[in-house]
Amino acid sequence: CSLMFAPTIVGTANATAAGWGNLGGGVTQIFIVWCLFKPFQAAGMSVDLAWRISMLVPAVLFLVIAVIMKLFCWDTPTAKRFDVSVTGKTSKASMWDYLECLKDPRIVIMIFQYSACFGTELAMNAQLATHFRVYFEMESGSASALAGCFGLMNLFARSLGGILSDCLFAKFAFPGRLWAQFISLFLESVFLLAFACIDNTQPWWVALLVIIVFSLFVQMAEGTSYGIVPFMNPKQLACTSALVGAGGNLGAVIALWCFYKPLGAIDTLLPFKVHAGYVLFWSLLSVCYYWPDKGGMFTGAHASSQESSKV
Repeated sequence: CSLMFAPTIVGTANATAAGWGNLGGGVTQIFIVWCLFKPFQAAGMSVDLAWRISMLVPAVLFLVIAVIMKLFCWDTPTAKRFDVSVTGKTSKASMWDYLECLKDPRIVIMIFQYSACFGTELAMNAQLATHFRVYFEMESGSASALAGCFGLMNLFARSLGGILSDCLFAKFAFPGRLWAQFISLFLESVFLLAFACIDNTQPWWVALLVIIVFSLFVQMAEGTSYGIVPFMNPKQLACTSALVGAGGNLGAVIALWCFYKPLGAIDTLLPFKVHAGYVLFWSLLSVCYYWPDKGGMFTGAHASSQESSKV
């Protein structure tokens, strides 16, 4: 999407395409339980066998779709397979290209900011169903439906992040995209902390309401992130996009193994509170973004850099 759409709408394009992809996280929570596990169990299978067969169905679907994409889909609107020459490079990315990107602290910050939003989404997809089932003592089907609401917000929420980024870019130039990123991440941390303060003495629907608002800002932050990525290092766009995307998976590993696994045994809500602090920390580092030809959160582009970029 970063190569297919104009800079003025690249945030919306990236966010919508990725958001509808992430929508599968919410759909899966509901589909696995209500469309596979429960019907298999009703057909006479044991709980253990029903779960195992349920896992096989999406695996087969995945393989079928992968084959179809490989055989029939084009990489770009004008070419069946992507050619690196369209980015101005003459060879494919090497390990040195990735290391060159990692030398830029702004890209490293973006990697961890994406770990704080997409990584959070992956962690919530893994944790919420169990949280509602065990902590709020709900039936597994109901718990999965509530957890699925988090992922279903991808239907529109990530696109909202891209739209916000594009709108602020149109009004305030590149600093607008940085403010969109900061606002989304900051409010994500606020509502994650709010969710962490809801104990099981309160009704489950209070937690659900907060989860929905929390999810809105998680997905928006993902959208605002990829409103910035295409501008960070245009010559190394593929490497930058790949590194930031990998940061999302890294964020899930950090959250699950550093927060939820070790701290959950101490206090069920403590991992959510620590996770909120992690998101808040990386949101505050948005002030570190600055490019002479684009500006930063509190400063516009340097005049001489603007002129040189036009030449």
